[in-house]
Amino acid sequence: MAHTTLLYASDLHGSEGFFRKFVSAAVTYKAQVGIVGGDVTGKAITPIIHRGKEIYEGFLFGSRETANGAKELEALKTRMSNVGFYPLVLEPDEAQALESDPAKLNATFMSLMKERLNQWFELAEKHWKPKGIRFFFMAGNDDPFDIDEAINASGFVQNPDARRYMLDEYHELVGLASANMTPWQCPRDVEDEALLAQLEKVMALVDSPAQAVCVFHAPPYDSQLDLAPALDKNLKIEAGGGQVMMRPVGSPAVRAIIEKYQPLLTLHGHIHESPGFRRMGRTLMVNAGSEYAEGIMRAALINVEKDKVKGYMPLSA
Repeated sequence: MAHTTLLYASDLHGSEGFFRKFVSAAVTYKAQVGIVGGDVTGKAITPIIHRGKEIYEGFLFGSRETANGAKELEALKTRMSNVGFYPLVLEPDEAQALESDPAKLNATFMSLMKERLNQWFELAEKHWKPKGIRFFFMAGNDDPFDIDEAINASGFVQNPDARRYMLDEYHELVGLASANMTPWQCPRDVEDEALLAQLEKVMALVDSPAQAVCVFHAPPYDSQLDLAPALDKNLKIEAGGGQVMMRPVGSPAVRAIIEKYQPLLTLHGHIHESPGFRRMGRTLMVNAGSEYAEGIMRAALINVEKDKVKGYMPLSA
């Protein structure tokens, strides 16, 4: 029986290196569908200050970086982009003015986020469209709502957040970008009761849950796909016996929905430290994990047939 090959990843957090490897992997492994499941934007602008003549200076992970000339400057920008930052070349007075104007800083940050997403969509379309590879791309809880405009404006990308698509002849695809509350109160964090209501609305779009593929950014609670470092009241990582303490932080609502509807496949992200494949009843649940800050691609290659997941494997590059 024919199968559909999916390449899934999540939590890119703006990493140019991660995304480029993802695009290449879909071609290499002959995927028919690429799916990105949320947390796609980077954390910060990294200013590169022009210090005169052809000398530039910036900081990457607290380390001072210098560039001499256009070639070294481009290499520095690439290093920053590959690990998820947005490099911005500025004169010293421009940097000071931007830092002192929060509204302008935020607008610049948003513009850089959308610009990178548009570049990603163009890159994927260039390499995937001729091969007939479809692309589903969704925000996550960490992403500002403003980026949905860029996702929805793309003529190549389809956004499964609270929407239904036919993945192939047999399988429906739905998604939800929201997640249960975190200590950081991210843009799409909601209380679990509200998350359950959102999930029910999404599942109401599905005609055949048993054959559905669900892209839920948050993993189900206590699934082994949601183990994260335990934090104290000051948000400091707790340790015991010389080891970091881990605890489940996923969503009870997501777990309840999976137990109730038993979809064929659920795809999750959110918790970078807990990649894996787990079963809950007949449902295969996947968290590809993330090492975006190292420019590493973590992904999952999955084959689905009409009524079953034919096979799956993790990828790392």
